[in-house]
Amino acid sequence: MKKIYLKILITICIIVGSVSISFANEGEVTDYNETKKSIDSYIDTQLEKINLEEIQKYIKEVSTVDDIDIKIFIKDLIKGEKNILDLFDKENIGIILFDELKTSIKISMIILVLALLSSLLKSLDNSFSSNAVSQITTYIVFITMVSLTLIGFKEVLEICNDTIDATIGIMQIIMPILIALLALMGCTITSSVLNPIFIGGVAFINVIFKQFIFVTISIAFAILVVNNLSKNIKLKKLSSFIKNINLVCIGAMFTIYLGLVSVQGLYVTSVDNFTVKTAKFAIGNFIPVVGGFVSDSVDILYSSSQLLKGVFGGIGLVILVAICLVPIIKIASIILVYKLSAIAIEPIGEDNISSFLNEVANLMIILLACIIAITIMFFVTIAILTSISVVSGG
Repeated sequence: MKKIYLKILITICIIVGSVSISFANEGEVTDYNETKKSIDSYIDTQLEKINLEEIQKYIKEVSTVDDIDIKIFIKDLIKGEKNILDLFDKENIGIILFDELKTSIKISMIILVLALLSSLLKSLDNSFSSNAVSQITTYIVFITMVSLTLIGFKEVLEICNDTIDATIGIMQIIMPILIALLALMGCTITSSVLNPIFIGGVAFINVIFKQFIFVTISIAFAILVVNNLSKNIKLKKLSSFIKNINLVCIGAMFTIYLGLVSVQGLYVTSVDNFTVKTAKFAIGNFIPVVGGFVSDSVDILYSSSQLLKGVFGGIGLVILVAICLVPIIKIASIILVYKLSAIAIEPIGEDNISSFLNEVANLMIILLACIIAITIMFFVTIAILTSISVVSGG
């Protein structure tokens, strides 16, 4: 009889335990669904408030980015249905590379033909009645070469100017969004400190690159032309001096800007982390009854803002790289053409043309360095702001 009672008691315990577990699981599922709905609702509300038209405009203008609806893409990205790299238009990038290759081959053929013509005229020097005729024809060929390189140099300068304007433009759209989301996360000190650094940095970069570096590079190009017109004019060291000054300026700006953003970002974030954790502890422990619920709601707010910040940061990084990708390809292809042409022309005996093309290519390398430096500076800025987080289990 005792055994029967024992079996009945064990059976009742098992039934009660299974029922309680099923209720607990249902409760967990309900809590999860409610939390997910809260986060989705908050994200939808924030997306309605954020002006996405300017980002959409850049997406339509940049040839290396797919023409998509940014709001739908963000929602798909959050759901995990899309990858951030899906923004790149890979097919169009391949077409651009092929077009640049064809253009580069055409330019290099023209340069080689001009160099061969100049060499041929020099070899026929004895056929002319005087050396003056040969010298004039050589000058004509060299001036034609200068005109050709001037077109390429002007194109590179325009590309650099347009790229800087475009990168500053996208940063002026993305940065306010990231800083606003930082403030929503409780990083008020971080947002207030980094905002003036960014505004001042962008203005300083714009002035230094456009008003100083690009102007001095243009002067250096003019000096190179004069230096190679005659063997009696020696201005190569002046051109090298201007080139070195520009390299120092780029390196100094790169170091100072990234140093300020990195150090300030790390320092003030620790203060914000302490403030937020203290506020959460106070809410959870000192507000009776509802304190825990309020603290959990704050966690949801922080998590949602962090998620949105990460999404916008990722989109900003992709658009920034896409804006700079085509200019870098174009400038690199022009530099490669001039360098290879200089190497091919040197054995023919046209030292002045070969030296001129090589030095012009070196000036273009500085312009390319400007674009790469700006891209890295802004890339790191977005990455630092995107990585800042105060969400923790504490």
